[in-house]
Parts: sequence; structure tokens; C-alpha cells
Amino acid sequence: MKRFVKNRWAVGLTVVVLIFSIIIGIVNAINPEVTFVENVVQVVVTPVQKLFTNMGNSIAGFFGHFTDIDKLNAEVNALKEETARLKEELNKTEISSRENEELRKLLSLKEAYPELELEAAQVIARNPSNWYSTFTIDKGTADGISVNQPVISVDRTLVGRISEVGTTWARIITINDPAHSAGAEIVRSGEYGIVEGESSTNEGGNCKLSFISKNANIIVGDKVVTSGLGGVYPKGLTIGKVLDIRIDMQGISQYAIISPEADIENLKTVLIVTNDMSDINSVYE
Repeated sequence: MKRFVKNRWAVGLTVVVLIFSIIIGIVNAINPEVTFVENVVQVVVTPVQKLFTNMGNSIAGFFGHFTDIDKLNAEVNALKEETARLKEELNKTEISSRENEELRKLLSLKEAYPELELEAAQVIARNPSNWYSTFTIDKGTADGISVNQPVISVDRTLVGRISEVGTTWARIITINDPAHSAGAEIVRSGEYGIVEGESSTNEGGNCKLSFISKNANIIVGDKVVTSGLGGVYPKGLTIGKVLDIRIDMQGISQYAIISPEADIENLKTVLIVTNDMSDINSVYE
């Protein structure tokens, strides 16, 4: 009951204030001069008017806040989409740059060896237990690939040779494998030897240069290339650099540990030399 009476008084006061506001507005329109009574009434009414005005502004501001949040979310989403688009363009640019670099290297290789017939292939499989020694490519007999053809990188570095071949695939044995060997030459001194894989060094992806005399002119850092001897590989392909020089167990000769120049562990594409090596190497003789 008390609450009802209190609410009735509040409603009544509000009605009175509104009536006074209307009367004052009419009087001011007719007579711009303010009387004492009008001034007193306005003093009483003004705080109430101000309260209602502030309440209206707060409500408008409250709903306006949600409108601002919607605009902000829209801007954030637009920025995310723009960021994704720029990242995609950057990725395309990087891929295009790598492809262009590969093409430049291939052109350089063709200029250095114009007589070579090359077939590009993609690495499609590796043996997890023998990562450095063998891998499979996506070209085979249908593409002119055959056993013992040399395999090189676009950097003119020796990778290995074809060991097995199918219609649409081939397996490559790399220079790190113990079953692989290649005639080699030390560029600085002209010393000859055989680069072959060895199980003791194969774990780290290295190989060794064997059959060099104890007094051979060889030092750490020497560059080693293919000699062209043996009729398998073209002359002058980079094999790697000398990491260490050791005396063999008999003490009558020495051998060198070679770090291959080809990044065999991370190769994605290779080139197969498909023409006859006897014809190629005769050019250099």
C-alpha cells in the first residue's frame, strides 16, 4: 500500500512538472518577459528536465555503443581479409622468385654444357632409414630414362646416377651410398682419385675421396669435381670440398673426407643427363 501511494506521488509530481513546463512555454511565447513566479517555477522544473534529457542521452549512447562495436568488428574482419590476401600474394611472389631462380640456374647449366640433354624430374619418395643414399623420382623409361644415367642438380653439382627404372619412375643412388663411385679430380692440383660412399661417413651425408697417393698434393678446402673418366659422368661437375685428410690403415696412401656440394637431404628437383656420356666426354679430351 505504501509503495502504491509513493508511486502515485511520483507520477503526480511528474504530471505537475510537465503541466508547468507546457504553461511556461506558452507564456514565454506570448510574453518574453519572465515574472518572478515563472522564474521560480523554472528553477524547480529545470533539474527534472535535465534529468529526463540525460536519461535520453544515456539510452541513445548505450545503443550507439553497440553500433560502434559492429563497425569496429567489420573493420577488424576487413583487415583480416586484407592480411590474408597480402600473405597469399607474398607466397605467390616467393614461389615465383624460386622458380625464376631455378630457371636461371638451368639456363646457366645449359650454357656451360650446351651438349647435354637434360630431363627434369621431381623427387617423390625417400627411404626414411637411408635418407642420404637413395630416393625416387617421377620420370621413367617413358621419358627416356635408363639405368646409369647421371643425375645432377641445377647448381651443376653431382647427385648420383639412376640405379633402377620403371615406366613412370626411377630410383637414384646418390654419391653418399657405399655402392656408388665416380672418377674425381682435385681442381687446384689436378690429382685424380675416386669419390665413393662409405658407411662410416654416410650417416652425416659425407663421402670420401680414395686411391690418392700418400704424397698427393691435397689440402683441406680443395674443390673436387668429376674427372670425366669411367664414361658415366660428364667432366667438371662439382662434387664437393675436402673436409679432412687421413692416412689409410696400411699407411701407404691417404684418403679425404668430402662434403658434397649438392644439398641431397633437401633436394626437390633433379636433372637427368639422357645422352651418351662417351660422346659428351670426348668433347673435353
